[in-house]
Amino acid sequence: MADSGFNRPTLPQLISQIRSDLNSRFQTDAVLRRTDTEVYSRVHAAAVHTVYGYIDYLARNLLPDQCDEEWLARHGNMKRCPRKAPSTATGFVRWEGVTNGIEVPAGRVIQRDDLQEYTTTAAATSIAGVLRVPVICSVAGTLGNTDDGISMVLTQPINGLPSSAAADSIEGGTDVEPVDEWRARIIERWYYTPQGGADGDYIIWAKEVPGVTRAWTYRHWMGTGTVGVMVANSNLENPIPDNAVVSAVRDHILPLAPVAGASLYILAPVAKVVPFHIRLTPDTPEVRYAVIAELRAMFLRDGVPGGTLDHSRISEAISIATGEYKHVLVSPTDDIPLAATELPIVGDLTWT
Repeated sequence: MADSGFNRPTLPQLISQIRSDLNSRFQTDAVLRRTDTEVYSRVHAAAVHTVYGYIDYLARNLLPDQCDEEWLARHGNMKRCPRKAPSTATGFVRWEGVTNGIEVPAGRVIQRDDLQEYTTTAAATSIAGVLRVPVICSVAGTLGNTDDGISMVLTQPINGLPSSAAADSIEGGTDVEPVDEWRARIIERWYYTPQGGADGDYIIWAKEVPGVTRAWTYRHWMGTGTVGVMVANSNLENPIPDNAVVSAVRDHILPLAPVAGASLYILAPVAKVVPFHIRLTPDTPEVRYAVIAELRAMFLRDGVPGGTLDHSRISEAISIATGEYKHVLVSPTDDIPLAATELPIVGDLTWT
C-alpha cells in the first residue's frame, strides 16, 4: 500500500477471513452453518475492500512524490508552486524594400508557411523602406516560435504592400509545464522554502518562469552588491533560452527580490559546442541516432557550469546506445572543462 509497511488484504482473503469469523460464532449445527454466512461474508468483505482501497488512494496522494495530477495541484497551491501555464510567442513580421508610409493596422492576420496564424498587436508604418509590425501567435506553446527569415504571408492584401514577409524575432512561446518537472519543483519546495534573498531563492524564483528548468546563482557577479542568475531549459538539442525568456525571468524575480537587495543580472548560458569523431560498429543510421540521443542525455546529466565532461563518461554514453557493439572515440581525446557560464551542446559528428 503506497510503499508503506502495511499489506493490504485481497478481496478473496477478506471473504475467507470474514466467513471464518462468522462461522466460528455460529453453533455447530450444519443447517445454521449453511444459512447466510456466505452472503454476509461477501457483502461485508466488499465494503471493507472498498475502504482499504480508499485508504490506499489517500496513502498515495497525501505526499507529492506519488500523487495523482489533481492532488499535485493541491500540493502545489499549498506551497505556492502552481503549474507553469503555456506562454504565447510574440515578435515581429518584417518587410524590406517597401514604399514609405504604408500602414498595417492592428488585428490583421498573418500566416506562416505551415498556416499557423499570427495577429498584429499594434499598427505600424513603413519608414526608410522597412516595415516591422508586432505580432502574437494565435495559440500558446512552442509551436509559435519561428526562426528568423521564415516566410510569412498576409491573409488580406494591403494596397502597395507585398503579401510575403519574413519572421523577425518571434520567440518566447512555451508549452504547459510537464507533470514530472512540476512535481520536482513542488518536492524542491518541501525541502527548501525561499528565505528572501539566499542563493537558493533566486534559483527557485527563476524556475517558476515558463521555459526555465535549471538555474544557477552567482554572488558578486558584476562586483560587490550584485547577483547573477543564469537560466537554462532541459531541451536536449539546445538548452539555451531565448531573449524573451531571459527578460521574463528578470521581470518575475525583481518584485520578489529583497527591497534593499543586490543589483540583478539575468543571463543565458554560453553554448559549448562539442564536435565528435567516432568509429562505430555497426555503423548504421539507427545506431548513429541512438548514440546521438545518449550523448545529448549525458550532456544534460553531467553538463553543469564550471564542471567537467569526463572522457570516460562520454565513452560510456556511446557504449550504452542501443545496437552499439564497439566504438573508438577518436575525438575529443580528453576531458572537456566547462567555464562558469557554459553549457555543453552536441556538435557535428564525423563517423568513420
